[in-house]
Amino acid sequence: MDAVVLECQHEIQVQPVPGLRPVGPAEVRIGVHTVSIWGSDIHYFTHRRIGPYIVESPMVLGHEASGTVLKVGEGVDHLAVGDRVCMGPGIPNPRSRAARLGMYNVDPNVQF
Repeated sequence: MDAVVLECQHEIQVQPVPGLRPVGPAEVRIGVHTVSIWGSDIHYFTHRRIGPYIVESPMVLGHEASGTVLKVGEGVDHLAVGDRVCMGPGIPNPRSRAARLGMYNVDPNVQF
């Protein structure tokens, strides 16, 4: 699979992504079809930073992708091979107030 990589300010390259690791428990492998480029990606391209976060090494741009489930790890029972999915980059804490309200994207503790 190829990815759009921000090398330095105003410079991007399409590069192959390194080899895949095995699918672990509670994980799935997605065959990505489409990835969107958002304002934050453009901001990284033009300024190489957003607020206190500074891109100091090459970074893959794009998030909120869609694709098809290729492999399902042990313990995954809500997805099956062949399912079409969309995904965002955030990993919320399902116990947080924001996640319980369906607004994990504004949770200050969401992990990327």
